[in-house]
Amino acid sequence: MKIYFFTLGLRDGPIARFIAAIERKFVWQYAQRCLTSGFLPVAFLPLQFVGKWLAKLWIFIQVGRVKVVGREHLDSGGRLVFCSNHVSMFDPILIYSLLKCYPRYMTAIEEMTGLGGLRAVFMGACGSFAVDRSKGKTVIEPAINVLLSGDSLVIFPEGRIGINGEYKLGSAIIALGAAAKLPKQERVGIVPIHLSFNGYHSESAKGPYGSMKFNWRQGVTVTAGAPIWLDSSAKVSPEELTAIVRHQIVDQLAPRDLSSTGNLVAV
Repeated sequence: MKIYFFTLGLRDGPIARFIAAIERKFVWQYAQRCLTSGFLPVAFLPLQFVGKWLAKLWIFIQVGRVKVVGREHLDSGGRLVFCSNHVSMFDPILIYSLLKCYPRYMTAIEEMTGLGGLRAVFMGACGSFAVDRSKGKTVIEPAINVLLSGDSLVIFPEGRIGINGEYKLGSAIIALGAAAKLPKQERVGIVPIHLSFNGYHSESAKGPYGSMKFNWRQGVTVTAGAPIWLDSSAKVSPEELTAIVRHQIVDQLAPRDLSSTGNLVAV
């Protein structure tokens, strides 16, 4: 696939071929960096805007009606880590389509690979950054820096698609790490999210999207809980915080009161 932006409009010739070679090398090198665990690609706001509307259209076509409970918690503002259960390939697209902000995503390297590197470049510009599951620690500091810069993160603590999987400590370590580096008056919030697809189709949950077809088009309910706020005085351990987040998400399987404003987890 040849897409050489700086040679558009140029006639084929030595100059055009020379510029194309440079561009091809640059795109390839940048794509490889986008596939490096912990590297933060440059997010491109216009592409994020277009990507969000494409995500809304995609979800409408393959999933259908989206019911949101606790929408105000998705728009809480500030430095937020959105933590959700991970039951299908639709999950990141669904959450991206609902948020007003443009968050950064931890994305498995294998999901960013393809199309000669263009997939990694496109997903990186939309906010994703690669994580190698065998080198998970490489993304901790970059993710903390995302929060310190004022942006938000979307993390699936289970890591892999499944039902009631083990929750990893990464999201808690990142949130606590960022909170510890902030001035005392500032804080980081973890927003627990539960996704429940009415037409859950276990055989195709892990994709690819083509195989999911319209089996999932029976709607989905997204339940967001009040943020769990952390400041620099928080004394909770990553293990304790992970247990709190998991408890919040699992509890949302049953009707619950989402009217509270959240609690500051600190001593």
